[in-house]
Amino acid sequence: MVNFNKKEYIKSIKSLHPADQADSIENLNVKDQTSVLKTSTKDFHPDFIAYLREETREEILNLIPKKQLINLIKYLDLDDAVEILSEFETKDLVNTLSNLGQLQRSRIEENLKYPEDSAGRIMNRDFLAVKSTLTVGNLIDQLRTSRRGPKDFYNVFIVDENNIPIGYIPSGRILRSKRSKKLKDMTLKNVHLIKSNESVEDIAYTFRQYGLVSAPVVSAENKILGIITVDDVVEIDHEELEDDIQKLGGLFVNDFYKGALTSASSRFIWLGLNLLTAILASLVIDIYSDQLQQMIAIAVLMPIVASMGGNAGTQAMTIYVRAIATKDIDNSNYFKLIIKEFLIGSINGLALSMIMGLIAYYWFDSLVLAIAISFAILINLGFACLVGIIIPLSINKLKIDPALASGIVLTTFTDVFGFLSFLSIATYILNL
Repeated sequence: MVNFNKKEYIKSIKSLHPADQADSIENLNVKDQTSVLKTSTKDFHPDFIAYLREETREEILNLIPKKQLINLIKYLDLDDAVEILSEFETKDLVNTLSNLGQLQRSRIEENLKYPEDSAGRIMNRDFLAVKSTLTVGNLIDQLRTSRRGPKDFYNVFIVDENNIPIGYIPSGRILRSKRSKKLKDMTLKNVHLIKSNESVEDIAYTFRQYGLVSAPVVSAENKILGIITVDDVVEIDHEELEDDIQKLGGLFVNDFYKGALTSASSRFIWLGLNLLTAILASLVIDIYSDQLQQMIAIAVLMPIVASMGGNAGTQAMTIYVRAIATKDIDNSNYFKLIIKEFLIGSINGLALSMIMGLIAYYWFDSLVLAIAISFAILINLGFACLVGIIIPLSINKLKIDPALASGIVLTTFTDVFGFLSFLSIATYILNL
């Protein structure tokens, strides 16, 4: 094992982007992390703590001495500081806030009053909002002489006398216009207002739908409170997609950076629920135990029916869980999509049932089995695609995350229905 050289390590990370610095410190073992963070946070860019993954952030921040951590937080953008401080215990939060400047403290406290995952919680309060009566020259002079306002900005928001956004001007247009040009003559009116209580999913949808780079966050009276920029939305979208993928796999958290025991315990609950559904499917099989003893070939073919249904349903479910997140489904296309999925399942079921029927006939030299498995696959694939869309839509209407609950419900339906359809058809034909 190569000994860790802290001096060389600090030298190697100094020129890295904060995101790469965060990745680097996360990949060290706890002993080396502690050695570096206790004495050398001054060699990191303050933003590195904002790039730490949620799964490792708490453990790493606990290794940084409180005084050094407060100094890092002082340099963060408001939205990043709020995200980090929202995870602090009340005592640590109060202590940290008391050591920040009055303006930064009051802004953080205001944002923390809003619900988690809302626009008010993640908005930045450094924005540029001016009256339309100014000229380009007036605005540029104000920016050059004033220390207030953002250092970087995409849009200048135009507000009326009540501080309500009425439009915006991209910064590029201002830079290319004559000083005498009035702002009201170049204002774009189609400004998209985001309510302070709006969810992050709705914010991401608005940005994707209209190709926004920034948008104002407003109060109930439509007065501007802050802004959200596209870099924040990219992160939101990534987190939502990652969350959906994890939940579809039955994971409540990303345990990549967790220990074996912690990871095992987090996965146990979901696997336990799957065990119960597997027992339910086995009970269906047990009902037909006499028929299985008479013809062992039925037991050989049963997993094929259940597996085909499960895969077909999962395909449909994956598409529609994501479609719900991106708001591509509404009342106008609800029934059309259900019919479409049933047709997809039926078409594929028909083709695959014919193929499997021929295989079963030549495999076991039994016309009965060939007919039974053909009908079972045809029925189960149509049913699987149907429940693959109905389950996530129904769960979503119950205000439950469809990514979390759809998988296990779908597996139960397709396994039970697959076994039941195949065994019922085979039993009926055998008794003719």
